[in-house]
Formats: sequence, structure tokens, C-alpha cells
Amino acid sequence: MSMSEHTRAAAVLLVTAGMLTVWAGTKPHPALDGKACDACHGEMLKRAELHSPVKDKQCETCHEVPASGGKTALTDKPETLCFMCHEKEKLASGNVHGPAAVGGCVACHDPHGNGRKHLVVSEGAELCLSCHEDMKPQLAAAKFKHKALEAGCTPCHSPHSSPNRFFLKAGTEALCGGCHQGVLKAAAGPVKHSAVKEGQSCLNCHEPHVAETRPLLRADGVSTCLKCHDRVQQAGGTALADMKALLAANPDHHGPIREKDCSGCHEPHGGEHFRLLKDDYPKEFYAPFKAESFSLCFECHDAALPRDERTTTLTDFRDGDRNLHFVHVNKTPKGRTCRACHDTHASISPNHIRTSVPFGKWPLPINFTKNANGGTCAPGCHAPLSYDRKKTSPQENR
Repeated sequence: MSMSEHTRAAAVLLVTAGMLTVWAGTKPHPALDGKACDACHGEMLKRAELHSPVKDKQCETCHEVPASGGKTALTDKPETLCFMCHEKEKLASGNVHGPAAVGGCVACHDPHGNGRKHLVVSEGAELCLSCHEDMKPQLAAAKFKHKALEAGCTPCHSPHSSPNRFFLKAGTEALCGGCHQGVLKAAAGPVKHSAVKEGQSCLNCHEPHVAETRPLLRADGVSTCLKCHDRVQQAGGTALADMKALLAANPDHHGPIREKDCSGCHEPHGGEHFRLLKDDYPKEFYAPFKAESFSLCFECHDAALPRDERTTTLTDFRDGDRNLHFVHVNKTPKGRTCRACHDTHASISPNHIRTSVPFGKWPLPINFTKNANGGTCAPGCHAPLSYDRKKTSPQENR
């Protein structure tokens, strides 16, 4: 090989931080009209996705190579070069992603070409995690992950800029509602949950990326609700109890609360029933018994409980085999609803028996006492009465 051939063969291209360095020995560089670059760099043109100047062989748009060979230079500062073609105002307004703000486009994009859409240097969340390393251990250790992460970060976040915090593509409620249409419908119902509309909206209760509790709750179901329900709240002109204090003072908790799941009975986003209940439940002290009126309770409890007049298995609240649930509920016109005797959240008595129940302005006392075979109550609604499950001739007056 002659010296000149050796020199030409030794020409190399180094790509370093978006800069081209050419060593061409003693030979002049070939013609630099842009169409001759592929004589050495033809492999670049075989990539599936090409940057427009590369595809059009307009290398001189970004590169200046001296005719005598040697080190190349960019046609402008790296921080402004991309904005010669790409409108900065469209990419960098409002809250701006760091690389877009300073023209560091090559942190995310290959300036020449590769096999990926938008010339990104890696796919999906991998690209974002190359900088946001603090998220890696969270994603690796998390029990539950947001399904949207399967498509990367850009379904929710704009990679360049946004008028919203965290570069979100829309306001939180609208963004989440894009996938969770059912939540939007519930939130638009006649009974609304202020947590969906105020503050950080969905992020008041949910983690956007990963969590230890379904459905991406920031804490277990009860603890999440008690972030707000740790004080008296007003809803529709009614004062709601300080639920944190109530649960602390009353150790006998309703099953859904024991399971850390307020959504067992309540719609967390909004709905059609008072107190955001998931199904029908009478809000009155007195109501004629209809099974459909107690649909919420019968999702867990046997609908035969207040329906069968005689039983020895359905309930312990019986005098002999006389079902006292049936007695209390099946009255015309003053059938008692569940709330007449039971607290639906917690009580100091077994079976969630109330100490007292609001009857207008009066806290009507229950005065329930349990014994081995039954119990006694002396409420304000009737004289003191006892029941005994072992009784063979049950008293009929209730």
C-alpha cells in the first residue's frame, strides 16, 4: 500500500458529545458539498430513522470541516444549534425540562440517526431513568406499578415542556381521566368527593408511579382516608365525624375497616348515593323493609337475616328461635333500619352495637348488655327487654 493510500485509509471519524473529529493525515479532505460525506460515512445512511439533514445529505447544516482536513467544528454553539431548525418557543415554554432549556438535546436524541422513533437514544422509561436514577430502586422494589409505565414516561409527561407541574401533559384530573374514564364519570355524579377536585386531585390519594397498596394508594385504604378524615368535615351541610378519633375510641371495627378498605362501602371518587355509599342504604332511622333498600349491606350480609321470622342459625340476636332482626325491621310504618342499632364504622360493643343513635337532636341510648346466652337493652324506644337464645317459649312482645 502506498503512503497516500495508507493515509486515506487511516481517516477516522470520532463522535464525541455530538462533535465530529476527523484525522485525515496529510491528504486534503474530499469535496465538502455535503453529498460526499457518505463516501466515508455511508453506514450512517443505512439506519432506520435518520435526522433530516443526514437523510438529505446536508451535513454542512451542522458541521464545518476545513478543506485541509483536521478537526471539525459545529456551525453554531451546541446549545443553540438544534434551534436553528426546531422552534425553541414550541419546545421550551412554561415549565421546561432541563435538557430542552439549555439546548442539551443530544442527552436524549441521536443527532444523526438510529432505529428509534424521534431518534431517542434509548426506549421507554430506560431513557428517563438514565438521568432520574432515584426512580430505579423505587421501580425495582415496588409491589405495584402504574400500568402506564409499560409505555414509558411520555404518556403522562411531556419530554420538553408543559404549562403543568412535573411536565404533565394536562391537568391531573384530565390526564388521569384520559385512561380512567369510569373515575371521571363517578366524579361527575351528584355526590362529589372533594378530594378529587381540590389540591393535587388524584395525587391526594394515589401515587403516580409505584405503590405498596392497590390501587396505587399512598397508604393503606384507611390511612389514606384518615389524612382528611382526622377532623370533623362538612358535607352537604352535614358535619361528618372525626373518623380517626371515632376509630381510636371504639375498638370493635366494621369488617371493611379491619381490612383497611373504606372503599368496601364508599365510592372514593363520587357517586349517586348519600355519603358516597356504593349502593342503596336507608339514611332514615325509620324505613319500611325492602331488600333492595339495603343492597349495600347485602353485598356481604345474608339477605335472609331480616327476612326469616324464625331461625336458629342466621343470627345470635334471637329469643329462642324468634329472629329479633326480623322483629325490629319488619314493622309498619316504623321499621328500624340498620343504623337504629348498629354503628357502621366502629363501636365499643360487640357486633358494632351503638352506645346511642342520633334521633333528631336527641342521642337515643341503646344501653345494650351482652350475656352468655343473649343480652338486654333498655333503649329510649321501648321498655327494658332481654332475649335468651336457649329459651323454649320466646316472649312475643317487641
